[in-house]
Amino acid sequence: MRDETRKILFHALVWVALTALAYNTAGPYRFASCWQIIPLYFPPLSILLFAIFISSIAVLAAAASQPTMRAHSLFWAASHGVILTLGLVTCNLAAYTAAGQVDCV
Repeated sequence: MRDETRKILFHALVWVALTALAYNTAGPYRFASCWQIIPLYFPPLSILLFAIFISSIAVLAAAASQPTMRAHSLFWAASHGVILTLGLVTCNLAAYTAAGQVDCV
């Protein structure tokens, strides 16, 4: 197994653990349920996360038709970008599944 593949698997496992933690600790005024307000208070962070997701999807879509791109470091960075954004979404869904809609402010 390549070193980059191990890094991707480790990154995915970290997000699986964080999702399980979000599910177990969700509730009113808890970070697991209320972290989504942070990008609302800091719009550049929201724009950055959106840009990471869109650019990562574009790179992975291009790599699907060009196998030589998969050896490039940009492909691995894009993989991490997709894992990051999907991890944030799954943490949000896990907390919502556990506690439903809660008060944060």
